[in-house]
This record gives sequence, structure tokens and C-alpha cells, in this order.
Amino acid sequence: MTNSFNPFDPEAMMAMMKQMPFADMMAQMPGMDASAFTQMQERNMEAFRAASTAASEAYQQLFARQVELMQSMMSEAKASADAARDPSRAHEIMQAGMEKAMQHASELASETQKANARAWDIVSTRMRESMAELQDMAKRT
Repeated sequence: MTNSFNPFDPEAMMAMMKQMPFADMMAQMPGMDASAFTQMQERNMEAFRAASTAASEAYQQLFARQVELMQSMMSEAKASADAARDPSRAHEIMQAGMEKAMQHASELASETQKANARAWDIVSTRMRESMAELQDMAKRT
């Protein structure tokens, strides 16, 4: 059995980071403002936290909506079960149920896409800001 590095283990990541001579490397970069760089990274982490929070809240709302839709569909299925026993109405009831299920799936997919887009907007905006900050730092050297 080999003892390999697990990048998903926070303790292993922190141990690896402590071994890296970041402070020494920053001092060797002419014109690099370590404080400004640290502040920039803090803003990056805050953007990731904000994106994660936005996504988490949106997914909680989506889950609640899924539960609501499932309960509604089950109630409707129960109510139409007797009518579906009539062969002349069974096809019509099944078709209506499938159409409603597809509408619900489309609604949930659209809301999921919007949630992901909101989270991505937060991250991509911060990425652009971060690149501009790095370019400004580079110009000062």
C-alpha cells in the first residue's frame, strides 16, 4: 500500500502548503506587494464563498420545489387513478400526466441553469477583477 497525497484531504493540503516557501518566493518577486496579493486572494475566496452560498440556497429552493411538485403529482395521480381504470380515458390521463411531468422537468432544469449561471457570474466577475489587479501589480514593477 502506497502513501499517496490526497488533494481532497484538507489536513494534507494544509501540511503541503506549510512546506511551500510562499513568503520567500514573494520576497524574490520585484515589486510584488505581498499585502495586496494576500488581500486579492481574500477577495477571491470571498467570491467563491458567495458563489457557493448562492448555489446552495438555490439548490435548497429547487429541492423544496421538487418535493412540492412530487406531492402535487402524487395527489393528482391518486385522484385520477379511478378514472384511469376506464380504458377509454386511460390514454388521455396518462398523456396529460406525462405532459405535466415534462413541464415540471423543464421548469426545474431552467431553474437549475439559472442557479448555476448566478454562481458562475459571481466567480467569473471576480476572475476578471483578479486579472485586472494582477495586471496592475505587474505594471508597478
